[in-house]
Amino acid sequence: MKSISLVRIGVFAASLATLASSAFPITFQAAPPKQGMATVNQSASGKVSAVANGGFSLDVKAGDASSTLQFVVDAKTKVTGSVKVGATASVEYRTDDNGRNIATSIVVQTNG
Repeated sequence: MKSISLVRIGVFAASLATLASSAFPITFQAAPPKQGMATVNQSASGKVSAVANGGFSLDVKAGDASSTLQFVVDAKTKVTGSVKVGATASVEYRTDDNGRNIATSIVVQTNG
């Protein structure tokens, strides 16, 4: 007799689960597209402190604080002027998904 009542309970539970799933269908929504940091353009100005193959460093001052930013230069980077140590430059850049600052535009100021 106990086995019959356990079977009935199992059938009832399965039926209830079926009804509940059809009454409240589960819907999945696609996650919104990830907006990587690569789409945000930023800018910085300062003195070029180092130049290497494929990139350069820029010393930037903000009030009393100063920091050095590293930039990667690629085939799409627009360069106006000559990037060399000691030159003052303005850089527009984006940060890629790996945290690298990719220079999109470099304008070197000339004295004169």
